[in-house]
Amino acid sequence: MKRHISLLLALFLCVSLAACKSEAKPAALDVEAEATAIIEKYSLSSGNRYSSVSTVEGAYLDEDLIRAYYGDAAETPDFDSVEAYAVYIDESMPILPCEFGIFKMKEGADTELFMAFLQARIDLKLLNAQAYPTTDTEPLTTAKVASEGGYVWYCAVKGGNEDIHKTLLDKLG
Repeated sequence: MKRHISLLLALFLCVSLAACKSEAKPAALDVEAEATAIIEKYSLSSGNRYSSVSTVEGAYLDEDLIRAYYGDAAETPDFDSVEAYAVYIDESMPILPCEFGIFKMKEGADTELFMAFLQARIDLKLLNAQAYPTTDTEPLTTAKVASEGGYVWYCAVKGGNEDIHKTLLDKLG
């Protein structure tokens, strides 16, 4: 009888501990460090870097740059919902698009809408490339726009989209 009670007590404790298991928080990601790692890995050097930690004009995304890169005349993504970001955009060779961005969103932000703006940028670049047959569209046709654990990212880097996407998923998953 004591053995049965001990087994039942042990089973009850195991079930209680399993029920109390807290949800794991998503991994924190230093968007600046991750952007630097991507830039170094793919030897990206001729583009512009923008960062939420910068206070130097032209090194962070102001309203004009947000509209130019991610919006249009009527609508832009809500950067008030972004806690931190690191963006790289290289327009030095128009026939070879190259850019990426990592955004840490504030809690409760509409990541789907933000991703829609990023996808619209990629789609517009693909549409514009039709007028220029020498444009290498591989970075755009294989571009990734995704989110995980409060982060949103996009990448259009020749030969690197799948790797960048997988690296970010692994770090956040």
